[in-house]
Amino acid sequence: AGIKPPQRVYGHGWILSGDEKMSKSKGNILDPIEIIDIYGLDALRYYLLKEVSFGNDGNISKEKLESCINSDLANNYGNLCQRVILFCEKNLGLKVPEYNFMKEDLKILNDFKENIENIEKQINDQNINYYVEYVVNQLFKANKYFNDQAPWTKKDDSLRLNTIVFVSLELIRKISILLYPIIP
Repeated sequence: AGIKPPQRVYGHGWILSGDEKMSKSKGNILDPIEIIDIYGLDALRYYLLKEVSFGNDGNISKEKLESCINSDLANNYGNLCQRVILFCEKNLGLKVPEYNFMKEDLKILNDFKENIENIEKQINDQNINYYVEYVVNQLFKANKYFNDQAPWTKKDDSLRLNTIVFVSLELIRKISILLYPIIP
């Protein structure tokens, strides 16, 4: 056919229902179309990439899927976005006019740049679980940063308030870019 053969071929493991191979006779088959209709393709893709190590068998259940979606995407990512953006809208009219970084601001922002080579290596080694866990850890750090910096207590220091909001919005931007290949 004149087509070059692939340089790498990937073989995935089985998707199990609970701890068993799916089987019509056992009645433990999960219909992926039904799951997509209920939860969406992005949520299913996210769950499988996070919870199933490439090359190994992995299991899925509606309970685990819902828990993962609620914990990571709704409670962690969604909550961060909502809190920061609403705070920015209410206090800054969705504008951050000026900012001045402190040590803790630069530390959390630079974490992405400092880890990019390792993230790239993990992806090239098909360790997608590491990638997703990195993103989830960044979400926890971003939420902690926003809580610990407590911009609602800095209304008398507009430069610090602006900086906290800027950093939080920048963290959301970076995390969103990292999530894009998983949940476009």
